[in-house]
Amino acid sequence: MIALLPWLGLVLLGIGMMQWGAARAAVLLQALRDRWGLPATAGGALMGIATAAPETAVNLSSAAFGWPDIGLGAALGSNVPALPLAVLLSWLATRLRPEAVPPPEVQPQVMEVQALPYLGVVLLLAALTLPPPIAGLQPVDGLVLCAAFAGYIAHALLRRPWVEQAPMPPGVAGRAAIGVPAIGLGALASVVGAQHVGAPLGVPDMVVGLFAIGLLCALPESWSAWRFTRDGKPTVAIAAVMGDGIVSLTVALLPLAVMGASVGDAAIYALNIGFLVAVLAAYAIRNHRRRGQAMGPGFVAFLCAGYIAYLGATAVLLRR
Repeated sequence: MIALLPWLGLVLLGIGMMQWGAARAAVLLQALRDRWGLPATAGGALMGIATAAPETAVNLSSAAFGWPDIGLGAALGSNVPALPLAVLLSWLATRLRPEAVPPPEVQPQVMEVQALPYLGVVLLLAALTLPPPIAGLQPVDGLVLCAAFAGYIAHALLRRPWVEQAPMPPGVAGRAAIGVPAIGLGALASVVGAQHVGAPLGVPDMVVGLFAIGLLCALPESWSAWRFTRDGKPTVAIAAVMGDGIVSLTVALLPLAVMGASVGDAAIYALNIGFLVAVLAAYAIRNHRRRGQAMGPGFVAFLCAGYIAYLGATAVLLRR
């Protein structure tokens, strides 16, 4: 076990580098959103492109090394806890304030612009990868997923109403340019480290990707929900998480589709897909057509209980 510590450290270092670079890219895209006067839901779509950059880089690295299940697991592992964590942290951001404030509410437009497209992407991915005759990712699947992303981003960016434009802060483009190579190097480090942690322990690559990379990538991304909600932007917080999920399950999977990646553990994979469908369906059912989504204690408890049940089901499948 002691011999695995340097590799685990490499995973953590790689994830830290990816998040450092993605944060700088996110600042640039947020500045562009303000510069163009795009609505909050469109801002979430742009932020999702930046925050999903680590998953894209991990997929490139895992495909290059011939470990596709690490990339596929990382993509799912960053999606599954993201929305429950973001909702929990958004609620805590208001509950822990000294003054009494109501639970945060997400604008109803998120349902049409983010939640329903996200659910559609998850169902599309399931249809492309789960049926036995066509199980796995093929190049044509990558084209279909990229087309789905193109439709989503066009719908998000062309939506009205637009808001007041703001000037671009100085230096954001330069900082983003420095962040991009950090994302690539971090992905290489995390993939190599994760494989060297999981292989000696006999842990499947998909599970390594789920919990050694995906979960750790989701933590700082979801933590941004706290900051956005504290700044009075809960809609941006949830829209960014959903936008990240859409990107990571469409264009980010293109490297794995090009190499024709198979699904290593179909049961674990199906469990993750099923959990995402259940969470997004619950969001849709609870969303009010006019008031949007209130992130109160009941909804928080429901999502957290669901994630705990997911962890229990994963443990059962691993013991089979």
